[in-house]
Amino acid sequence: MWKNAGAALVLAAAVTCLTSPAPALQAYVSHIDKNADGSATYHVTIQTDAGETLTPGADFVTIYNFAGMVGGSAKAPAGWSASSEEFGKTPMMHGYPMVFPVDIPALSNVTWSPTKAVGGGAKIEGFTVTTSVSATTEGEYSAAVTRNGGGKASKQAVIGTIETPAFWPR
Repeated sequence: MWKNAGAALVLAAAVTCLTSPAPALQAYVSHIDKNADGSATYHVTIQTDAGETLTPGADFVTIYNFAGMVGGSAKAPAGWSASSEEFGKTPMMHGYPMVFPVDIPALSNVTWSPTKAVGGGAKIEGFTVTTSVSATTEGEYSAAVTRNGGGKASKQAVIGTIETPAFWPR
């Protein structure tokens, strides 16, 4: 019996790996500038899926654990605002988190929020933030988006990996 259950789990995992993931917002570091003072400026790009929109006051993108963040360095393109908090803004529904990122206390988090509606299939550049840390690591981001389908709009949470400043000494 356990042998069959184990085989079923392996089969289910294989099918899951073969199916393509649902399209979703992506945030990625397009490049990092090494500055003369030893700091580094991260340039972030956000790409929405064709079925997603970003609504002012409801949707956002947060990068967690941005070590060594230079105060006031988070910048956003026109139509967006930037903020930084010790605990990152995380997508919630009815008071409960929709995703569970690792958010380390005492490390800054950067949140970008649209101040005007963003349509589906948009590629938005111009997000920057500077750090005093030169080493990088794989970090996390989350986003709250509006998914449009079947004539209805619903809230959706996204979580993914992104290059961030290393928060441990090398």
